[in-house]
Amino acid sequence: MTTPAGTSNPVPFYYVLAPVVLDVSPSSGPVAGGATVTVTGRGLATATSVLFGGTAVTPTVLSDSELTAVSPAHAAGEVALAVVALGGSATAAGAFGFVAAPTVTGFSPVTGLPAGGTLVDITGTGLSTTTGVTFGAVPATFAVLSDTRVAAVAPAQAPGTVTIALTTTGGSDTAPGVFLYLL
Repeated sequence: MTTPAGTSNPVPFYYVLAPVVLDVSPSSGPVAGGATVTVTGRGLATATSVLFGGTAVTPTVLSDSELTAVSPAHAAGEVALAVVALGGSATAAGAFGFVAAPTVTGFSPVTGLPAGGTLVDITGTGLSTTTGVTFGAVPATFAVLSDTRVAAVAPAQAPGTVTIALTTTGGSDTAPGVFLYLL
């Protein structure tokens, strides 16, 4: 800078590239908020906020290629997720979904063998983001068939009754009734 009084020492000026978002995981979370979301990309070291729709949260920058942010509470639905940094902003390619807790309404059949292997059809609503199914405390192999159906393979258990619980990115619910392991 030059003034009538003289010239100042040179001060460095840096150009910062805009961030790039490559991945967001998980891509959905509960409407109540609280999901820790990992964003990977480039140019994230100077991130100052992460926008979930119009709601800004402060990220935890882990490196130039990774940061985490805790999702805010939001109505069910999809919103754009963007990272704001000193060099500009970048929006994720896909939307972030706010998911209501699931409701499990039933399952069939209601019995199986202690050796496991029974294919169980679980019905309800909000099941499309299922991340886990348990019979008692034992995790089961499962496949999401639709937003209203999940197929699970009953794991091996001792004879007796257990509850079936299902977890999604929106929360968890326990099916009404019990599954009976018969001798």
